[in-house]
Amino acid sequence: MILAMCEKLRNFIEAVDTFDAVCQKVPPPAWDSDSPCEGWTARQVLGHQCSVLDALSRIARTGEWARPVKVEPPADPLARWALTREEVLAALGQPGVMEREDKYWFGRMDMATFVSYVQWDPLTHAWDIGKATGVGVNLPPKLCEVSYRLIGARADWFRETGRIGPAVQVSDDASIVDRYLAMVGRQP
Repeated sequence: MILAMCEKLRNFIEAVDTFDAVCQKVPPPAWDSDSPCEGWTARQVLGHQCSVLDALSRIARTGEWARPVKVEPPADPLARWALTREEVLAALGQPGVMEREDKYWFGRMDMATFVSYVQWDPLTHAWDIGKATGVGVNLPPKLCEVSYRLIGARADWFRETGRIGPAVQVSDDASIVDRYLAMVGRQP
């Protein structure tokens, strides 16, 4: 059980690090480029990611249920992202947090399972920001496979609630990265 929790946290951290690696490469003027998320620029995608992970931080720190609160598109995206990243990693690193069980956004589960669901968000939005800004993105196939299984098992709910778009068709021999992106409504 502890090893599974550690792996789920490692996967989440790798997704956050993937998002971070893309953000660090974005040329400043490119933050205002349109993203694959309809109506959002890369800067707005980053603001959304900060709002999601800020809420996760609050939940981890306090044990109380919290919704994401909209983050206005930051004037300094990298500074805002650094603050969010630091806070979420510190909050999840507190003793006993990963074992805590409660009702979270996706139902009743332990925090480790909750973060394994949430990992799809920085993973997907890393790709969105890369696509918007022309920054190359290498999504880790293992994380895409984990998210493909988790999100795929509840894809109808994720679509109904507007968290993912309609699935996109890809070839039968598409990579797991492309199958994952297609499942969450991205055109690989």
